[in-house]
Amino acid sequence: MSTQTLYTPNRDELARQQFVLSLKLLANGRAQQQVRDSYRTDVLPAIVSSHGTQPTHRREVATPLSQRNEFKLWAVLTHHSQTMMWDAIERTVSRVLPEVERRYTELQSSDTRCGSLTLNPQLAVPPPIGNTEIHRQPGGFVGRPDVDDVAPGLRYFGASAIYAVGKGQKNATGDGRAAPLLNQLQERFGALSPQRILDLGCGIGVHSQAIARAFPQAEYHGVDVAAGLLRVGHLMAEERGVPIHFHQQDAAKTSFETGSFDLVLSNILFHETNSARLPQILRECRRLLRPGGAMLHLDVPTQIGRLGFDDQVMNDWQVRWNGEPFWTGFAERDMLEEIVAAGFERERSFAAHVSAHGSTVYVFGASA
Repeated sequence: MSTQTLYTPNRDELARQQFVLSLKLLANGRAQQQVRDSYRTDVLPAIVSSHGTQPTHRREVATPLSQRNEFKLWAVLTHHSQTMMWDAIERTVSRVLPEVERRYTELQSSDTRCGSLTLNPQLAVPPPIGNTEIHRQPGGFVGRPDVDDVAPGLRYFGASAIYAVGKGQKNATGDGRAAPLLNQLQERFGALSPQRILDLGCGIGVHSQAIARAFPQAEYHGVDVAAGLLRVGHLMAEERGVPIHFHQQDAAKTSFETGSFDLVLSNILFHETNSARLPQILRECRRLLRPGGAMLHLDVPTQIGRLGFDDQVMNDWQVRWNGEPFWTGFAERDMLEEIVAAGFERERSFAAHVSAHGSTVYVFGASA
């Protein structure tokens, strides 16, 4: 059964969402490139002429670049297309929500589930997930506390087809979302045959399903702090017959026993955590891994070492105005050094940018 069966736009809704996607592709393509061109042909030469030297930090170019019409056009297009995206998605969510709620209620009373869902209403959801509308998603990821809220998961799924696809991730809503992780697992840990897998920050678990299917012998566990995402992840996995055990837990401090997993992984988790919790999560990964196990994380390629100041300024704008609170903080971290500081051996650790299905991703991890 396709994951699309939970969230399927009708003809008019799809037309509206595809229009918004075209705006996203314009913002992330031509409009963004015009900002880069303006920086190289106008802003940078003016700074060098004025100061007699090349800039050494994005702060030196932020004001003159943001005053350019090219930057203003990109910023307005990016912000308004995000607003339009959530408006378009909500039309579908409102229509399908009663049916999804009915199916979720039926699932709760079923005694034939292949996986499980364990929620913890007393969990203190950490920032930024607990106090920020990530990606400006209305209401955030967690959902209402007084009902079995599945709307956040539906919104997240709908956004994947616009926000993620608009950034070049063509398989964001299907099993193909796991392809970069699976490729890296094969390339770096090809001999590993995990019996127990932990997926941190699994969200609605689209990538989780594909990985669980790739390792049918393994017991698969997914952890996230957002109940509103986990409910939809559990429903989708059960309707496809994929055995995943979802838990509402904090990735920085789980309840699992020390050394109880062969593989710990994540997909776009770390750029949505915060400076204090990032090293805690890596230390938790080290605690949970068995000797000979592996850790693999995939995230956005925003590291400042590979980006010009023009792109750094645009990314920092996303932090302040578009619901990406830790983009810059994550971009400034040396993940190899963070992994070593968490207790992994340097010679068994890695952090690299790799090409994956037409785009670049940042992968980092280690062998225990």
